[in-house]
Amino acid sequence: MKRFLLSMVAAVVISPVLASAGEDGPTILDTRCAYCHNLKGPAPQTIHDLWKRDAPDLFYAGNKFRREWLVSWLQKPVRIRPAGVNYLRTINSTPHQEGKDGKKYDVLWGAVLKPLVHETLTAPEAELVADSLMKLRAGDELVSGMMVDKSKTVTLDQGEVLIDKVYGCQSCHQIEPGYGGYTGPELYTAGRRLQPEFMLSYIKRPKNWDPKIWMPNGNVKPEDLQKIVNYLILLSKENFDEAR
Repeated sequence: MKRFLLSMVAAVVISPVLASAGEDGPTILDTRCAYCHNLKGPAPQTIHDLWKRDAPDLFYAGNKFRREWLVSWLQKPVRIRPAGVNYLRTINSTPHQEGKDGKKYDVLWGAVLKPLVHETLTAPEAELVADSLMKLRAGDELVSGMMVDKSKTVTLDQGEVLIDKVYGCQSCHQIEPGYGGYTGPELYTAGRRLQPEFMLSYIKRPKNWDPKIWMPNGNVKPEDLQKIVNYLILLSKENFDEAR
């Protein structure tokens, strides 16, 4: 009798969560996400296909994202790519405008870049979808053997020199809101958003993940690669929420 009562209590506690979700994770992905996101692969194999992509590929989401970030972001989606996924539709290369760092950058077509429209999930739905996304691991081979060397630490200033002066990443990526280019995803949240092993692998050779992506192979030295990833992890601990 005691076991029966406990099971009834558990059912009362759990069933509202499941009811609020309404669907399991794979079903939500198939019915609400697959229209925009590539869940099965492969990545675009031609420039023509790349230009048609309007949302990030997710078939290796389990290799790429941190689960806790997914759960949070799915409940409150915000733009992480200032110019959107396909920046050719939203960027005007002339005239250039001055960023907060005093450098000249491309101009965003405000009338073209519409507010982010993305499915907003409830907390239970976000948990279910995050679990399903973490099982999409088509890139296991690409992250195999990747490991962050925590001894290769840098200060924020040293990391910024690597990102901006040495490898030129800041021409496309922002290291804080308004500081950097528009065409790549923001870097100041990368350490919270992305798994370290993915960052190491992607920065080393982005075209292994996305054959036609515009991000170049920067020929980053192994030691600098470690420093950059450690810098991105450090940078992500800064609070830029108020600047959004």
